[in-house]
Amino acid sequence: MAETKAPPPERLSWLGSATSLLAVATCYGTMTAVALLSVVGVSVEINEGVFVKVITALLVVAVAGTAFTFRRHRNPGPLLLSIAAAGLLLWVFYGSYSFALEIIGFVGLVVASIWDFRAKRRASKRRTES
Repeated sequence: MAETKAPPPERLSWLGSATSLLAVATCYGTMTAVALLSVVGVSVEINEGVFVKVITALLVVAVAGTAFTFRRHRNPGPLLLSIAAAGLLLWVFYGSYSFALEIIGFVGLVVASIWDFRAKRRASKRRTES
């Protein structure tokens, strides 16, 4: 008997959580790498405009992924928090920069990812029990 693949919604349910965490890692991981390289004498120049656009694209994919998984678990909390965190980060990047608001936005994005993951697990459990 051939093994059946999960339907597309099951296979892509990790997208929102993964891209949220990737956005955080891209922002702070790159800054950490540049700082560490400068300590050993390597100078790296990063085009800030491109950097912000990459993070913006990751935010859009993260919110889209969270909206995609909302269809499975029907809990609006992770989606609303993800939208609010992404909106705050976009304000920080394109409006008025504030380090504190940037941290709050990224923390909100991570919390939304964790909440979304847990909601997906609960929904999967309920489906298997019924």
